[in-house]
Amino acid sequence: MVRALAVPLLALCLGLGVLEAFRANGLLSEALLAEARRVAEAGALGVALERLGGRLTASPPSPLPLLGEGVEGVEVGPTGLRVWVARPSGPVALVVERAYPLYLPALGPYLVLFLLAFLWARARVLGEVQGLLGLSLGAAKERLAALEAALASLEEGVAIVRGGRVVYLNRRALALLGLPEGAMTPLALERVWPALAAARGAEVLPLPGGRPARVRESASAGYQVIVFQDHAELRRLAESLTQSRRHLDLLRAQTHEFQNFLHLLGGLLELGRVEEALRLLRSEGEVEARLEEVLARVELPLLAALLLGKWRRAQELGVEMALEGHLPARYAPFGDLLASVLGQLLENALEAAAQRPGGQVRLRFRAEEEGLYVEVRDNGPGPKGEVLFQPEASGRGAGRGYGLALARTLVRAAGGELGYRREEGWTAFWVAFGRLWTERSS
Repeated sequence: MVRALAVPLLALCLGLGVLEAFRANGLLSEALLAEARRVAEAGALGVALERLGGRLTASPPSPLPLLGEGVEGVEVGPTGLRVWVARPSGPVALVVERAYPLYLPALGPYLVLFLLAFLWARARVLGEVQGLLGLSLGAAKERLAALEAALASLEEGVAIVRGGRVVYLNRRALALLGLPEGAMTPLALERVWPALAAARGAEVLPLPGGRPARVRESASAGYQVIVFQDHAELRRLAESLTQSRRHLDLLRAQTHEFQNFLHLLGGLLELGRVEEALRLLRSEGEVEARLEEVLARVELPLLAALLLGKWRRAQELGVEMALEGHLPARYAPFGDLLASVLGQLLENALEAAAQRPGGQVRLRFRAEEEGLYVEVRDNGPGPKGEVLFQPEASGRGAGRGYGLALARTLVRAAGGELGYRREEGWTAFWVAFGRLWTERSS
């Protein structure tokens, strides 16, 4: 900042020198003209011209007027000033010329003036910075650079407003508001973000591009500090946090189950039942392998835990259970719903498949940008003529048959659909959300 003052101060001092040169040379030319006029008047009175620098000539520097008036002029050239005066004298003209070098001021006084002005300005600037920030200029620059870097690294947009004008926007704010990287502030708030200018204090406002944003405002030293973030980003962060919590719940459940397994294994070894202990270890190895497969395919820990439990249930019933497709983490908002619905569908499928030898259950996920499709298939005997999705519509005894009705109600409340079909010896129940629901229902 202080060095930036040097150029205008130096230009000011040099400008004063140039102004002095123009003024001095103007006065000098006036003096030379006055002297030339007096010499011309003396020559007209018969005074000897040779001694006074005059001459008679038929070719004056400029043609004389016909009425007998005289002419005069001033010329500025590389060698200096030249003035001349011409008067008619019979058939010829009386010409008096004077020349003098240009006046050039000495630079020393102006350089001293520049140095004094620079030192004075520097002292004033440093004093103002020290009084305002309580820091030296160098420390203040470092502090401002650190603050700028911190604001630029934020995932939230930051806008600082004063008097209806935006005086600062960090990098993320420029991107959210659709402004170019090099946009210069201050800018009118009505132009930058019309919705904010019209509805100050609102917690949710549309960005200029139409997407909703969550807004927080605070006031400090006459400035309004506005922090805002895209709602989609907030939802992504919330889903990530939910996923982390569910991973933790799954790990806690696995830890508890592993402790039970160790107690069981220790009891078998103490009783000398080594073969059963080895069989238990082999089965636990299969469980761990299945756990890795399920976690790789299903990114919703709550649903992954449910599938592991159902896989153990399939082992108990002697049913082969397989998993196809991939369920990404972006469907975390449907995690509780899918766990409830698939828990019912898988239990029904396992019970049906267990009624015949070689029973199989297949769970398939198809996740796309347009929607989600989930299918549960079993090769059991299938429904025995009852009306599906109606309360108490079950062939497995009194008090049964509410699960499918409740599952369909939950899915439809979430904007999806649950359906059923029977094909080539397989019973398939499907759940669809989004465009895939439209495709399936059509």
